[in-house]
Formats: sequence, C-alpha cells, structure tokens
Amino acid sequence: MYKRLSHTLNIRDRAFPGAPTLKLFPFEEIGKNNSACNTFRVELFNHFGTHMDGPNHFHPNGKQLWQMQLENFISEQPLLLDIPKGDGEAVMPEELLAFDEEISKADMLFIRSGFEALREKDNGRYSQRGPCISSQAAQLLVDRWPQLKAVGMDWISLASPLHLDDGVKAHQILLGFHGNPPILIIEDMALAGVDRRRIEKVFVMPIFIEGIDSAPVTVLAQEKDQ
Repeated sequence: MYKRLSHTLNIRDRAFPGAPTLKLFPFEEIGKNNSACNTFRVELFNHFGTHMDGPNHFHPNGKQLWQMQLENFISEQPLLLDIPKGDGEAVMPEELLAFDEEISKADMLFIRSGFEALREKDNGRYSQRGPCISSQAAQLLVDRWPQLKAVGMDWISLASPLHLDDGVKAHQILLGFHGNPPILIIEDMALAGVDRRRIEKVFVMPIFIEGIDSAPVTVLAQEKDQ
C-alpha cells in the first residue's frame, strides 16, 4: 500500500511571503481552434508546494538535485516524529535528543508539528507564521546524525517567516555551506493521518531540471499491510 506525502499543487495556495505561486495558461483546448487535445503552459516557482531544497539553494558551489545520486531520494529507514509546534515556534536540540536512538537508526527524518491543519483552514497564517527548525537543531542534525539523507516537515519552510535570520543559518548548516555533507530539506509535506508505525520506505521524486537549485517533489510512502 502506498500513501502520498506531498500536496497537490493548485492556484489557490499561497507561498512563502513574497514568493510567486502557480499560474496555469491553457495552450490547447479540445473543441477550440480545431484542437483535439488539452495542453497547458505551467508557470511554477520551484519553491512552491511540497518541494526539496538542494545544496545549491544556499551553497554557491553546492550540487543541484539532478546532479545527485538517486540513492539520496530513497529512504529505507524513514522515521516520522510528532513534535507539536505553533506559530513561529522552533524545534530545539533537546526535542530531537529525546529521540536519539530512533534518529540514529533512520536515513530520513520527518517532523509532524500539526501545523499542516492550517493549510486548508487559514492558508495565509500557514504561509506567513509557520514553525521552524532552529539553527541549533540543524547543527545537531549534521553533527550527531550525519547518516540522514533528508529532513522533512509539515509546514511551509525550514525557516519561519517570523525568524528569517536564524532560518538562513539553519538552511546553510543543513545544505553543507560549512563543508559538512548536506542533509536535503523537504518542505510543506502532507503528513496528517500518517501512521508512523506503518511506514517502510519513502520515495522522494523531484522534477530534475538542469540549472535550478531545488525542485517540487512528489513523495510516496510504502506502508506495511494492516
């Protein structure tokens, strides 16, 4: 059984403050101008919706996603943790250390804060007042659990719009700006209703485009049979 951990893109959702969203332009339409098919031109900001930050996002010499080994996008030992957070609240090192043994066995870490509930109820608040992973927690992740391929979250960005300076530091730390092996970042995930005990594997599938730092992703989880 498979479950999708990424949101469906649409023109209604908002992006991180100041960023573009999604625009759709019909190019051909069945029955118009003798067209037999439907096609669209899609204008999509590469950090809109569920997406993965690659090293090049905050590291001028970092790799773009298409340059990375495919193993980086497959998790054989995924771990989903519940760490509740509200507006602008940060995941701190001690909250991760409480799960030290579990994280040590994982190759991807997903944090469920519950903030995703606001994505439909109050998308403006969701996009403008999200939680974050503190730079101190980011440093702990690269120092203590360097085996992690990626960290994902159920809010709009690793960085909260309410704490941008610390968010820049957290991005730089995880993406290898200081020389450490990068831990990729999956933002704006769909984690509500997922049974953490049933996840066996996770597949993160970016749009591989040469020349861009990061990309939208479809994320699929393989679940154990009940």
